[in-house]
Amino acid sequence: MRSSDVHVVLTPSWYPDRSRPHNGSFFRDQARMLQRGGMRVGVIALEPVSFWQARRELTADVEEGIVVVRGTVPTIPKGALPGDRMAARAVAARAVRLYEETIRSLPEPSGSGGAQAAPDVVHAHSVFTGIHVGRYAAEHWGAGLAITEHRPSSTDRSVHGWRYRALRRDLRHAGGRAVVSTPFAEALRDYWRLGEWRSIALPVNDDVFDVSRPADQDRQGDNARALTVCHVSHLGRNKRPEETIRAVARLARADLAAGREPTRLLLVGGEDHEIEALRELARAEGIEQTSTFTGRVPHDEVSGLMAASDVFVLASEVEAGGTVLAEAQALGLACVATPTWAGRFMVEPETGLVLPAEAQADDDALVAALTEALTQVTDAIRAGGYCPETIRARARRRFGEETFVKACRELYEQACGEISGSAGSTQ
Repeated sequence: MRSSDVHVVLTPSWYPDRSRPHNGSFFRDQARMLQRGGMRVGVIALEPVSFWQARRELTADVEEGIVVVRGTVPTIPKGALPGDRMAARAVAARAVRLYEETIRSLPEPSGSGGAQAAPDVVHAHSVFTGIHVGRYAAEHWGAGLAITEHRPSSTDRSVHGWRYRALRRDLRHAGGRAVVSTPFAEALRDYWRLGEWRSIALPVNDDVFDVSRPADQDRQGDNARALTVCHVSHLGRNKRPEETIRAVARLARADLAAGREPTRLLLVGGEDHEIEALRELARAEGIEQTSTFTGRVPHDEVSGLMAASDVFVLASEVEAGGTVLAEAQALGLACVATPTWAGRFMVEPETGLVLPAEAQADDDALVAALTEALTQVTDAIRAGGYCPETIRARARRRFGEETFVKACRELYEQACGEISGSAGSTQ
């Protein structure tokens, strides 16, 4: 299967829009990567919501050459009764028609095989409700069906419930199944009992690898500049920003005791009320003057802020894929991460440290483990280790667009092979 021959429609369970530009922005990035890789790409993004939040309206936009149909799917609270699948398929039927109408209204792209050519493969993202929408679309078009799971919570629902059974009914027809980290793949294999899942690392836009960094030689020797530890997130409790602040404060005090410039802290993201509480904690820990809180910033400015740092910390309690860990490495930052699925998959010995399992025991254990890991990493940087260009080169091989598009093409070949090798049952 050549990329230029493929027409793929993504069915993510959430997707950015004008009012929520950061909501699933990585799905939009991935769609554009596939497009740059030579594929024809469309998106049908139907978000599951409660019945009273659902709206009948569907919209269709053309965004940088990608047709995006948006809408909502009304769902049963907690899957207490059957009906989610039927509702998703009903909305999917209207969304597919709107997608086809929009495609027909576009000028025929040269060499595309015709603007009205049906998709070859449907790629669902997250089972609820992406797999229901994707299964309907794949049936309608006679296309292959692939799925990538992103949410750790997808394994929380009871295997005896209505929702699990409905999802598994459609999931078993996905010829290609992928997930964003190897430990997560093992969990899904055991949970769904449908065989193996392949791991496809969350990718990074190629232009991130070209973002300039400060000179690295000034990180070494007796007159080395102060190092900066960075964290980027919405600063919710799952990311443990409080423990990160406490650990950096301990590190800064140790730096001062050793006669060095204290390590600095950069926190990117968060709302005003979250930032104020964290700023107060930094003040109490004595690092207010060496800490920077940016608040929410435009997506395209984040890379520049991160690139001016030396170490990235992701102390999440739960993390499935960890796109931000890939972005940090693409910018040349050494990483320190908790032993989540993402941490264990994304961070290798040559690119950083993963904390031991005991670090997740309680808050104090996490602070102690973070402090120790940050001390090791910053000492290694001052000694010439964790070379940014070496980290970036490894990141490009693992997380670059070419690697991602190749992995998706193999997934789509598997999905299309499954549909052609069977009767494509719609039962």
